[in-house]
Amino acid sequence: MELRDVLYQMMQQNAAAMQPADLCFGTVTQVRPLQISLSAQTAPLEGAQLVLTSAVVERKLPALAHSHTTAGLAHSHALGGLSHSHTADGVQTSSALAGVYQTETALAQNAFASDRQLAGVACVENGSPLPADDGFITLNRALTAGDRVLLLRVQHGQKYVVLSRVFEGES
Repeated sequence: MELRDVLYQMMQQNAAAMQPADLCFGTVTQVRPLQISLSAQTAPLEGAQLVLTSAVVERKLPALAHSHTTAGLAHSHALGGLSHSHTADGVQTSSALAGVYQTETALAQNAFASDRQLAGVACVENGSPLPADDGFITLNRALTAGDRVLLLRVQHGQKYVVLSRVFEGES
């Protein structure tokens, strides 16, 4: 073996030992404190070893339902040309109704609220709707035990960045 081959082999072994960055898969085994297992043969990753991205942290938005109130409506009629008289012994009284008469207002102001909006908005993850409760729509759910995750190994395997949940197979 030549010196060149020995040096090349040493460089390859050194690069493999450093493990600068690598993608790997894991399974969430526990939520509090968070633990992620890479394999059955290794101890689970936890605490300071894990860096979470926003894709795996729970995020919720308030479900801002709104409605509109129709204001300023009034409906009435003006009745004109009315007359009222009586005839007694061939003598007719004068007309008792003269002029124009307004009816009562039929629609009260600020009385008509529309249907509440955004009632059926939901986020879907892998074909299943995420929960929408207590006035919030869940955008990202928190990690739960059994979730498969994609990790990026950094700092020579001292830290792992949890990039995303992984969904295998068809949804």
